[in-house]
Amino acid sequence: MSVSSVCAKSTSRQVEETTQSGTEAQAEGLLTLISLARPQAPTTAPRNSAIAVIVPARDEGAALADTLESLARQTLLPDRVIVVVNNSSDNTRDVAQSYAFAQGAIDTDVLDMPGFNRHRKAGALNYGIRHLLRSGLFLPEIKYLLVMDGDTELDPHFLKRAWRILERDSSIGGVSAACLGKRIEGATPWSRVLLLFQRIEYSRFAATRLRRNVHTMSGAGSFYRTTALNDLLGQRPDVFEERESNLVEDYETTLALKKRGWRVTSNQGCIAYTDLMPTMRMLLAQRIRWVRGTVDEWRRYGWSKATWQSIMGMILSVPGAAYVALWGTVSARALLSHGAHLDYRYLLLAAFWSAYQGFSVRSMGWKVVLFEMALVPEVLFNVVRNYWLVRSILASYVHSARAWS
Repeated sequence: MSVSSVCAKSTSRQVEETTQSGTEAQAEGLLTLISLARPQAPTTAPRNSAIAVIVPARDEGAALADTLESLARQTLLPDRVIVVVNNSSDNTRDVAQSYAFAQGAIDTDVLDMPGFNRHRKAGALNYGIRHLLRSGLFLPEIKYLLVMDGDTELDPHFLKRAWRILERDSSIGGVSAACLGKRIEGATPWSRVLLLFQRIEYSRFAATRLRRNVHTMSGAGSFYRTTALNDLLGQRPDVFEERESNLVEDYETTLALKKRGWRVTSNQGCIAYTDLMPTMRMLLAQRIRWVRGTVDEWRRYGWSKATWQSIMGMILSVPGAAYVALWGTVSARALLSHGAHLDYRYLLLAAFWSAYQGFSVRSMGWKVVLFEMALVPEVLFNVVRNYWLVRSILASYVHSARAWS
């Protein structure tokens, strides 16, 4: 099935929230009658999964086509997909419509966000969620909800594995994706190196991530139990809190679930392939927004069972960043003043660290292993990482007027 093909042969629904003229409404009704008269193409994956999917999409274009294709390839198909076109200015809506009307497609609703969405992704997600609610709660036939970015592609077994986890343990409120970077080629050597660093970063994090007390559900792909989300809706008006200072809606919702006593976990088999930032400016904007938003939520929620581990990790990382900067400065001055001096203690430490760096990315192939064992590239990238860490903390506390989007 091709998402880009446009054919009105499916019983999938297109929901238009904007006002239509009488002619358009008549044409849509005729189109529905025609489509109902035509049989759907059979599918090999099981239906009746009780899974709904919400995909907020803003100017995604071709990326959304790949996202929807990855849903169509799932070994456990969702019952329903809601694409929320979030104030897009490109062909995002057309791509979503093409999928909705494709033969054999999953039942798909295409919603247009009305007006200007001040709450960004949180607003788009809540708009899609309200479409699934009755009397303020999820419909009984929807047991699970997947939310994913419009530029994310899922491993074919994602939904089946996440579904099994929640079916086995009723105390788990959500399963987070293990995110890996998409394999895209940079236009320049510098861009290719920057993309490689990000792929390494995602791969290492996915391989070493704690399962017992996940820091945050991933915005790229999160699979929720609707009972847990209904629990949140009993305490507040929306699943994803709508305020302009909420820069990390996925993390805030994770904290809210933990506060209500729900557990969240992740699984290395639930893989989501996410877009990478092709330029340093875009990367810094993304990471500063993430880290600053995280610090903002810590300040709101305070020290608690849900936050203390992450806060301690951040506290310990700041002296580490300062030590690296100081050690690098002192070593450079000593080298310029007295020349190179080999200390075997440092050599042994460097050998151990080199081995660890290579081992932690062994799944990416021997070339990447050798790249990481060289240490120097990773040290340089750590300088960039420490910059956005410190910059984010300062931005949270001094409320910098500079906007990072």
